[in-house]
Amino acid sequence: MRYRRAAFLASVFLLTPAAVLVVVGVLVLVYQREGLDIAFGVLILTLCALLLAGTGVLVVTFKRSADLSRLQADFLSKVSHDFRTPLTSIRMFVETLREGRMQDSAQTERVLALLGQETERLSTMIDRLLDFARLEAGKMRYDRGAVEPEAIVRPVIARFEPRMHGQSTELTCEVEPSLPKVDVDLDALQEVVQNLLDNAFKYTQVPKKIAVQVRRAQRALPQMGAEEIEIAVSDNGPGIARSEHRRIFEQFYRVDDRLARATEGSGLGLAISQLIVHAHGGRIRVESAPAHGATFVVTLPAVGSGPA
Repeated sequence: MRYRRAAFLASVFLLTPAAVLVVVGVLVLVYQREGLDIAFGVLILTLCALLLAGTGVLVVTFKRSADLSRLQADFLSKVSHDFRTPLTSIRMFVETLREGRMQDSAQTERVLALLGQETERLSTMIDRLLDFARLEAGKMRYDRGAVEPEAIVRPVIARFEPRMHGQSTELTCEVEPSLPKVDVDLDALQEVVQNLLDNAFKYTQVPKKIAVQVRRAQRALPQMGAEEIEIAVSDNGPGIARSEHRRIFEQFYRVDDRLARATEGSGLGLAISQLIVHAHGGRIRVESAPAHGATFVVTLPAVGSGPA
């Protein structure tokens, strides 16, 4: 897309002067001396306009390129740091086992469990990067089927609960009864909910309060036969300024505050979630204000509510 836009702009700047020269030639042939004066005036004005427009395009292009380069450099730095942490732990655990420092089988089992956790963590990070590359290239394949909305959130919460032990965290889940099914890839939508829970947990200071709600969308259009389901994840964190609401879904972007800088992350979770939700014909939005927490809402069409 970026290259097609650049080619289009280049063709415009090349063809416009040629068209102006043709017009100038016609005016000179038709009106002779008077036409020559008019033609030169038109030519000068056109060239000035093109010069100004080209300068503006170049400034915007260079600024976007600089921003993208900065974001990519920041992303590589963060990913390198995130990879280094589990790799360091894995190396330490392997050296401990190799040198036989374990006093009994219980300590050995504990080290092996930690080694497995760090390996799984590293594998998850690599999978996330690969998933993002496939999603952005449009090569992700979904195994979709009619799913109860409750089946999307309950397993994720069950896997998430052990993480809350000793963290002064309150997690609640409310599911509206008799909800229609949604046509989704269950694993993909569970990844979206997992991303939202991870963010709510990471960016909320203790005592943490996280709430998950599954409900009918209030913005549904019953007169058109369209019904939608919402999955909302709320927290009592520091909140997000309105100016950041769109940017947080961009790849590599993270809100620039003290809590975000102190928290591990690549800035891909929300970008991946948005790509998955859009691929299912849904929408994702954030409702938040500074010091008032944040609520991320995923809206999905119910089965039989129109094409996704």
